[in-house]
Amino acid sequence: MQGQFTLTSGEKVSFLYTLSATIELCILALAVALIVGLPLGIFLGLSNINWLNSTIRLSCLLLYSCPIVMLIVMVMFWVSPNLSVSIHFDTSSSAIGTSLLEILLSDKQNKIDLLIEQFHYLIVPIIILAIQPSIITIQLISQNVKNTSRQNYIKMAAIRERSPLKILRRHLLPNTIPATIPQLTYNTTTLLFSTMIVGILFNRIGLGQWVMGAYLHHNYFIISIAILACGTVISFLTLLGEITAVAIYPLRHKEHHV
Repeated sequence: MQGQFTLTSGEKVSFLYTLSATIELCILALAVALIVGLPLGIFLGLSNINWLNSTIRLSCLLLYSCPIVMLIVMVMFWVSPNLSVSIHFDTSSSAIGTSLLEILLSDKQNKIDLLIEQFHYLIVPIIILAIQPSIITIQLISQNVKNTSRQNYIKMAAIRERSPLKILRRHLLPNTIPATIPQLTYNTTTLLFSTMIVGILFNRIGLGQWVMGAYLHHNYFIISIAILACGTVISFLTLLGEITAVAIYPLRHKEHHV
């Protein structure tokens, strides 16, 4: 019940402790990707400015093709001399495995200050992890917005509604965003792999450090548990995307809903 495996040597392996720390980074990166990708994707889908659309798409392709390791090294090289952002994380023991949840569920009085301090440590890894999901979000949203705007029921709504904002809010977005959110979870394998690399390079507790330590010590049983943990994270994020889509718009499965 405590989320621990006990090996024959007596060593205890904290499964939930490591898993929750990785899930935290994945969810925060997905949240940032939605905040950044939704407005840009809607703008690209509705905009007719060709040079601006081409510039944004070219920038997205360049960032997406950049290897995650090279991107981390470039960001660390740029951030370290200019900003007071530390890349050394607090890996002290936690019953939950993620410092944010530990702070929220604790009885401490200065929760706000502690949360700000932890976000100060997490901001660089979250930004790096959110780059590729943001690009995928922009591409999916812009493509779905373009396809939806060409449907007949959107054209009929444009005749009845005089305000473009009402068309966007009542008809276009409810038929576009809920169908896009489950598609974003299809790339969770890449996001999880990037999260593990970030955990290794930033020396943060998680599946990355777990697998690396097990490989160095030839502890292949822990690697097997890590594979189970990866499948758990992918299943959890996929289920979370489906639940979010249904919660936002329950009628998304009805075609041509106005």
